[in-house]
Amino acid sequence: MATSRRIRKRYMSSGWYPEDSAEISSLVADWTQSQKNLSAYAVLSPHAGWYFSGDLAAKSVWALRDCDTVAILGGHLSSGDPILYGDEDDFDCTVRDAENDIEMLNALKVELKNVGIQEIASDRDIDNSVEIILPLAGLRFPEARILWLRVPPDYKAKELGAALFRAASSCKKQLVTIASSDLTHYGPNYGFMPRGLGELAVQWVRNENDRGFINAALEMDADKVLKHARNNFSACSSGAVAAAISFALNAGAKHSLLIEHKLSFDIHPDRSFVGYASIAFVP
Repeated sequence: MATSRRIRKRYMSSGWYPEDSAEISSLVADWTQSQKNLSAYAVLSPHAGWYFSGDLAAKSVWALRDCDTVAILGGHLSSGDPILYGDEDDFDCTVRDAENDIEMLNALKVELKNVGIQEIASDRDIDNSVEIILPLAGLRFPEARILWLRVPPDYKAKELGAALFRAASSCKKQLVTIASSDLTHYGPNYGFMPRGLGELAVQWVRNENDRGFINAALEMDADKVLKHARNNFSACSSGAVAAAISFALNAGAKHSLLIEHKLSFDIHPDRSFVGYASIAFVP
């Protein structure tokens, strides 16, 4: 008797992203009408609610090259945590159900084991960092399989990026990666206010703290990305970014491009706000 497939269902409410596939398609079409395919190997994409950063996330995903499999790299982990992976058969992307690339996931586990990384486990948490990218990946790549991964901000991030490249090569598949991370979380809601409140704080986040992390990413320096986030609280999921950079470099990326940078303050002025950036790592 055939067994039913296990599907990882969406958990985030419609306040995060639409529940209607036609609405998703319409929004994304508006957001990406001028975004060119940059043949990117990897991108940095924000993961806030779509009201705040959906446009940047869509522009990131639409900058990617065509592929067989999309690895969505989330975070919200601490240094020393294991790498987490989705082990379901399929993922609910709202616009479609996308198949998990189990073949590549198994190959990835082997590659990580070969470099001494045993800290990898099934993801049983509810977390927005991967889920909020699923509809975009499902829409942009209607036939692609997906890998669900969350990455701690430590040495395992760079090793994961390199292992993803080797796994894709051994499986003879075209892989792209999406690093899902927001930037500085500033204000009383986050307990981080080194420049107080007001316009000076907004400009410090925009032009110094966020910019320092963005510059490290544009330099494609994974170690610098991890260090800047750790020392300056400039990103919530820097491990994902470091892993994507490592993958992109192994895949042949030579350049990087800042597509856009903004703050939630630009959309909804408030004492607490978050930074968002869209970056592509390209040939």
